[in-house]
Amino acid sequence: MLCLVNRERSAHGETPLQTNAHLDQAAQSHSDSMSARAYFDHVGPTGDTPVVRMRAAGYIYSSRVGYDVAENLAWGSLWEGSPRAIVAAWMGSPGHRANILDPRFHDTGLGVSPHLPGSMAHGQPGAIYTQDFGVIVTG
Repeated sequence: MLCLVNRERSAHGETPLQTNAHLDQAAQSHSDSMSARAYFDHVGPTGDTPVVRMRAAGYIYSSRVGYDVAENLAWGSLWEGSPRAIVAAWMGSPGHRANILDPRFHDTGLGVSPHLPGSMAHGQPGAIYTQDFGVIVTG
């Protein structure tokens, strides 16, 4: 998934994103939560937002640092749930594309749950994806 996103960034003259373990944790926990609780949204059922999740995972580690963050979500069943199909869909969506190509972002984290709620997939196999983006601005 990261290779596909970085290929898009490279093709558009942007530097590659670097994996960040804290963002990986935030993204994976959100994908797992959406799968387990059968929802699809940037805000979890307890009100947790991307910033709240990134802070809890340790990416935003102080109230004294600045940060820019963003989040892409996707889900798909069968072939539409493959990483290649998800990245293609994100690149076809202006908001998702803007996050992927945003030159401010240096860090990324990816989370994938291979379990789609029945209300989404109607029994078909698939996956839910979360990609978190960020940059910490110090001093």
